[in-house]
This record gives sequence, structure tokens and C-alpha cells, in this order.
Amino acid sequence: MSEVQLRGVTKSFPDSHGGRTDVLHGVDIVAPEGQFVVLLGPSGCGKSTSLRIIAGLESATGGDVLIDGQRVNDVPAAKRRIAMVFQNYALYPHLSVLENIVFGLRVRKVPKRQRQERGLEAARKVGLDPYLDRKPSQLSGGQRQRAALARALVSDSKVVLMDEPLSNLDAKLRHQMRIELRNLQRDLGLTVIYVTHDQVEAMTMADHVVVMREGSVAQAAAPIDLYTEPADTEVASFIGSPPMNLLPGTSDGTNLRVAGSPSPWSLQARVPSEVTVGIRPESLAVDGSGPLEFHGRVRTSEMLGAETLLTLLTDTGEQFVARIPGIVRATEGDQVRLTTTPQELRFFDAATGRALVAPASA
Repeated sequence: MSEVQLRGVTKSFPDSHGGRTDVLHGVDIVAPEGQFVVLLGPSGCGKSTSLRIIAGLESATGGDVLIDGQRVNDVPAAKRRIAMVFQNYALYPHLSVLENIVFGLRVRKVPKRQRQERGLEAARKVGLDPYLDRKPSQLSGGQRQRAALARALVSDSKVVLMDEPLSNLDAKLRHQMRIELRNLQRDLGLTVIYVTHDQVEAMTMADHVVVMREGSVAQAAAPIDLYTEPADTEVASFIGSPPMNLLPGTSDGTNLRVAGSPSPWSLQARVPSEVTVGIRPESLAVDGSGPLEFHGRVRTSEMLGAETLLTLLTDTGEQFVARIPGIVRATEGDQVRLTTTPQELRFFDAATGRALVAPASA
């Protein structure tokens, strides 16, 4: 068993005026056994603080931290049997790779033969066998990250916490390490809680994503559910690359007029008189056969080979993006007709940003 929970966790720090600053507001997070859970959000949203509270490096001001159903608020970090991988690797430069991997076992006075065996096994799992005698300075960025991961694995912890572990790597290596980390997690049955601001990492690696905003959980769901059914406009604009287009719309109860559409759309379900309409860039087709039309003037065209990103402006100045397969030969100023289907639309309250039940047809 290795399930981790935060239940109603709050955290505040003393401020410079003698008061306290709240950074977590009743956070609820569940990381089921053997799952890869990602805490996703911008800097300062509380994700790293949540991770440190789970690890025991920070204490919660309120609420409960549970591991396998047992409250561990008062259990020291060293006794929680949790391993942690940091952004900066935290490797000792004067020690070899193997010495770094087994350093924690040495501190705990594990017999030399046993720690050597466990160190070699951890190194083998992450593919560092040929580099055990090297110093960290002789390793690539990806190899240093593997060494840090091996040091976490050598402890036999079934829970591994990772705080922005790939942010120092270049794009190609990040892609490779995402695959390696995910495969390793599955092979070893680890419970991983992974912090990142990169929604691509979250969407490609996670079983479950917790989107955090200003110290609270904005939405927690499987990646596909976050993508297709965002809880509000902020989540919608954070998830996806490019993110969901959000365009203003007005309804008279029967017809809906949306920025960029040349004519009103007939509705079979009621929406508020003022509504925000969401549509993913890849749900728009150039000169397609969908029943709903958008018109836009090209602002920029980015040809990426397999696809083209068109940034367009409506007649009233709203900007939206279309992600079109293949090459679209469009230049700045061109007028483009795009279509979509009612099933691709999402609706949000214009005042609160909260998701509305999408009409069955529009």
C-alpha cells in the first residue's frame, strides 16, 4: 500500500508585518497506490508547498496528511518512507555516481555490502551501470537526473515526490525523460506525485492531474477529462497547446451569436444571455463542412510541417487560433472561413467563468 492524501490542508507563513500569509486553502489531493499524479499550475500556486508538506519538510497549519490511511502530520520526514527528486539534482560533486546513489543508506548506517548491492540495482534500473565511477560533472543533464532518481529508488520507498525534475533539460531530453520516468513508474509500481508548471508534461505523463490556482485545487481529473471538460475558463486557457479559444457570445434564448460567426446559431438548449464559448484550435477546419461557421482575418501563420497554426482576428478584434493539419498557405491579412460542429463547443458563465452544461446541439 502507498496511497497518499492531503485532506483539507492549509498553510500559512509569517509575514513582515507580524501577521500571516495564507498559501494553501483547504487543499484536498488523493494519489492512489501505483498512480502518477501531477500537481500542475503556475509559480506561486502552492504545488511545491503541498509536495513539501507531504514529504514532511514543511508542517501543515491545518488539515491532515495521510499515507496508507494513517495520519502522519507529526511523523518526521525521515520516517515517512518517501523519496524526493529535486529540480537541481542535489548531487555531491566530490562523490562518484555510486557514492551519491547510496549516500542516504550510508547515513542510515546500512552495511557496506548491502548498500553496494542496492546501489547497483538502482543504477541498473535507470541505465547508469557504465557511469558509476564518474563524478556528477562528467555526466550529461539527463544522466544527472537519472542519478538523482536512482538515489530515490535505492531507499525502497514506494512513494516518490518529484519537484520540477525536468525543467533544467533541453526540449529533446525532456521528451526522452518523460517516457523513461513514466515507464519506470509503471514497471516498479511506484506512487509518484510530480510537480510541474508545464502542461505538456502533465498531459503526457499523468494518470491524474491536479490543477492548482492561488493555493486551492481548481480541478482534479484524468488528463482527457481536463482537456474535454475544463471546470472553468482559467483551466480551459491553461490546458492545451495552443489552449482553448474563448469567445464572447450573446443569446436571446433561441439563437446564439458568437464573435467571429457571420450569422446566429440556433440552440436547442438554453444558455445565459451572456456566455463565453470555448472551442479547441484543432476543432476548427478551413473551408470544412461543419454547420457552424467562423470568419477571421489572418494575423500570423506558423507552418510546422505536419500542421499549421493560424492566429486570426474577428471583425470585432477578438483573437483566436486554428490548428490545421498539413500546410495551409495563408498570409497576413487573408480572410479565412472555418467551420466546426456543435459537439465541439463548450460553454462558460460569462461572469464567473464556471463551466455550463453544454447544449446537446447548437
